[in-house]
Amino acid sequence: MAGAARKAAHLWPLALVLLMAGCASPGKSLRRDLDFGEDGARVWVAGPWEVIVPAADVDEVIDQLCPAVMALEHAREHDDGWEYCGVLYTVGEMTYASVPSPLSRDTPGASMVKSCRIPSMVRDQRQPLAVLSDYHSHPWPDSPLSANDAALRSQRWSIRIQFDTRCHVYKLVPHVGDSVPGEVYERVAKTWRLVSIIRVEDKPAGLVQPPLPDGR
Repeated sequence: MAGAARKAAHLWPLALVLLMAGCASPGKSLRRDLDFGEDGARVWVAGPWEVIVPAADVDEVIDQLCPAVMALEHAREHDDGWEYCGVLYTVGEMTYASVPSPLSRDTPGASMVKSCRIPSMVRDQRQPLAVLSDYHSHPWPDSPLSANDAALRSQRWSIRIQFDTRCHVYKLVPHVGDSVPGEVYERVAKTWRLVSIIRVEDKPAGLVQPPLPDGR
């Protein structure tokens, strides 16, 4: 019974994605220059995102991200899909999610490689605010962190959150500036399980090692 309960807990985000996708097809559109936009060469995003309930525990916010993003237009369309990028930030003792942005430097059209531009600014009238992490989606199932996702040149904050269309949620702890391996965790049954490492010599290129035995 306990094993079944753990399995059910692990599958509920996927079930919610499928329900939301069925109800919201072809997906909710975000509004350029209101939800996200550009300020010179930098991307900004609005915050907080009203569909995400803020929480004192950042993990409670992270657990809401994938179903919400997968309800957006083109988020689940594989090679024809879009990536979305946003940030997590704090105001006072509460953690919030920004609206995500689909802005990208990719050439429009089908491709097996997708990217979105990490926002540099959050437009939230409340100050001061502090960004904790960026997050982004992949438009395919079973799509973990890529080398570009994990490379040191791509890191702006101390953690990075990424998820795919099946709501496999990963957390990268890159340990920028430290001579220790980077760590990749997967969210499983409301806990973080270490699944891979990035050796110190591989951190610049973001070469993630094969999964650890038994995910440990």
